[in-house]
Amino acid sequence: MNLVNKIRPLPAAFRYSKTFGSMQCLRFKHIPASPLSTAHPTIIDSLEKPNVRDLLENVMHTSPSKRELQQFLKRYEPLSIPNRSTASSVPSPKDFVSDLLTPAYTNQLSLTKIEAPFHKKEWIAVGATLHKLQKLGLTSVVVVDNPSWHELGRENCTATMMRESMALVEAIQKAGGRAQLIYGGLLESTQPGTKHGHLHVNLDFVYAALNNHQIPVILPLHDKRPIASQLVMTSLAAKLSRLPDTRLVPNKIVIINHKGGIPNHEYNGSISHSLINVQEEYDSIMQSWQPEWQYPNADLTMVRDCLALLSPISASAVITPVSSLPNALIANLVTDKPLYSSSLPHHQQLHRINTSRTTILRHGIKIQKYQSLDQLNLPRLTALLEASFQRSLDSRGFYDRLHRVLDSAIIAGDYQGVVLMTQEAPSIFYLDKFAIAPTSQGIGLTDILWRRMCDSYPELLWRSRKDNGVNKWYFERSHGYWRLPDSNWVLFWYGSQGYRHVQQYANIATHIPASFT
Repeated sequence: MNLVNKIRPLPAAFRYSKTFGSMQCLRFKHIPASPLSTAHPTIIDSLEKPNVRDLLENVMHTSPSKRELQQFLKRYEPLSIPNRSTASSVPSPKDFVSDLLTPAYTNQLSLTKIEAPFHKKEWIAVGATLHKLQKLGLTSVVVVDNPSWHELGRENCTATMMRESMALVEAIQKAGGRAQLIYGGLLESTQPGTKHGHLHVNLDFVYAALNNHQIPVILPLHDKRPIASQLVMTSLAAKLSRLPDTRLVPNKIVIINHKGGIPNHEYNGSISHSLINVQEEYDSIMQSWQPEWQYPNADLTMVRDCLALLSPISASAVITPVSSLPNALIANLVTDKPLYSSSLPHHQQLHRINTSRTTILRHGIKIQKYQSLDQLNLPRLTALLEASFQRSLDSRGFYDRLHRVLDSAIIAGDYQGVVLMTQEAPSIFYLDKFAIAPTSQGIGLTDILWRRMCDSYPELLWRSRKDNGVNKWYFERSHGYWRLPDSNWVLFWYGSQGYRHVQQYANIATHIPASFT
């Protein structure tokens, strides 16, 4: 059943304000649909509109690659697209702009938590960002939060929460969007006796707002008292994740606050994590807890619980400060990757620090480590290597060698990625193969596996052909390299002591037989 089409627009009597049973909402004046929602005369006319130019500048600021642009247009394809020639898989600039300007409401959904308080200019930035994301195909269901609400008395709580949330509604409308404030009745009952509490969520007014191209702004309120926003977010994720209409199942969790993402304990919390594989890293991050990280860690737990309910492949979360809007969220929407690579060595990150303090989180993939080929599914491993390198493996020669020298195999998920490490001499470890399945590229798995490898092997070497297009990536992650004379190999090493073993490394790199035919 299509729940979006099933919901009927509310009668005119409910347009401004109405109590409907125990449900209450505020519906603000109708804002006529932008001319861009129908046919726009020319691209030039559209570009003359300041808000359109601003949106396009934000998108182009992300500098998407060809593959990222293709994936973005595929994921956030407008609901109705003008017929055009399909001769090219990459749209022309004119067609790309046309697609951007075609409303795609409810094409994709995010659950967005706004952690106030904010100044007026900050509310304006938040409202404008949510409207831009909606124009690009990502509609937000917003939960407003403010820790100070829990200190208010019952008589002042509702009025204060409504007044502060109205600032966001007005900011969205000022940006050219439409918003609806929803309070009371949405969260119908609580059962605090359970471990995390329990909420029964009534989504009727959320459906109606989405059906009318409005951004729902939810007050986490029950019985004139604020409810923990983390509980509201997980309850919404649980309810929406069970819906048959996939357009209503969130594929993003967004948190906008003052301080930004999850503090990185490797830098004593001075910057935020760039990418977190929640399944693998949650426990270690929580164990590094410091008192001032209490609220970020509560958000981390909430994100973990939400992502566990959503698609493990397509769903992700973004935590960013208001000072990084709108670029941080638009960049993640278009490229679907962190703002900087978390696999860069610390000495390389000094000039590429995560100044935006934005953290990307994925439910992630379990990483397993094995010490013997007998523990591996060799047909699956062969298929992964051949798909990744797009060449045929000399299976007999390759596995005969691995039986003698394999130190460990690090496997991601169901053979979605692999690191094969060999021991070529005492305390000398060689990266024999690093492979990611084509279907698992672009989800951060490369960074996750590389970091796991470097944590396990603080000193290692590998080689790459001189004409390998991946070498730029290797240069950035190595501590040193040498273009070996009289060969087609570049020797790379990772680790502060690698320079002491260069001659031994070079001898190893030149004598290992080729693996592919």
